[in-house]
Amino acid sequence: MASPSPASARPQRSPDEVEDIILRKILLVSLTPLANPGPAVAYLELTAAELLSESRPLLALRDTAERLLIDRLSLPDPPAGSPTPFAFLVSAFRRAADEARKISTIRDAALRARLAASIAHLRALILSYARIVAGNPDTFPTPPGAQHPASDLLVFLLAEAADPLDPTPAPGAPPPPGFIDEFLGSADYDSIEPAMGELYELLRQSVDKVSALGDFQRPLRLLRRLVGIPNCAKALVNHPKWIPKNQIMLIGEGRVMEVYSVLMAFFHVSDIRDREFASKPDVG
Repeated sequence: MASPSPASARPQRSPDEVEDIILRKILLVSLTPLANPGPAVAYLELTAAELLSESRPLLALRDTAERLLIDRLSLPDPPAGSPTPFAFLVSAFRRAADEARKISTIRDAALRARLAASIAHLRALILSYARIVAGNPDTFPTPPGAQHPASDLLVFLLAEAADPLDPTPAPGAPPPPGFIDEFLGSADYDSIEPAMGELYELLRQSVDKVSALGDFQRPLRLLRRLVGIPNCAKALVNHPKWIPKNQIMLIGEGRVMEVYSVLMAFFHVSDIRDREFASKPDVG
């Protein structure tokens, strides 16, 4: 009788084990000591001890996904230069999308459906915590000197707002496909309002620094996109600098609106051009 081939002799993984492998790859975690420890994958020793105390297997499964995600984000004292919680969540979103594509080749329909549901569940958790972190950066430990998550969000948005015919390179790497649409479009107002408050202020500052010859169209396209999303538009009109009444009452100058208002900051470039045109001598 012919001996079994190496492929047929290989023990087949259980559905739990397959799900465990995929969720650990997305979250970059391990529940057992690592043979070759590195900075990318974190050994969640305390989490593993809790699971054992509950007589649960040391597997990353759907019903423990949120606990694993929180514990991964809660690792203390991240060194300078390591990814911020927001950057980690963005990368995890990308990994989740990659894993969702890979499972499409699995022939077992029941297993494929189970894995798709688990990945979708984790993906929703990643988006939810990304919104929390974007609005409240101190929720989880952050590397020293890390910038506000809204700064990363602004870079992503400006990269997506680039004109494909514009030879000027985007200011940064674009986000994973679908991240911005799901981060903003599928969220309720209360979950994104804190992040949008900081984002609009950073957008105002970025426009305020643009000269008459600078890249003004990209921030303008971004603003148009944001006001087309109902909750983002609501966050704009509720922004403290939508109409900075206190400054106007104090100074009493119309130009204060241009200096302090989020929306009117987008008019300062045309104002600069008008002043430059008016200062030119009449050669007619």
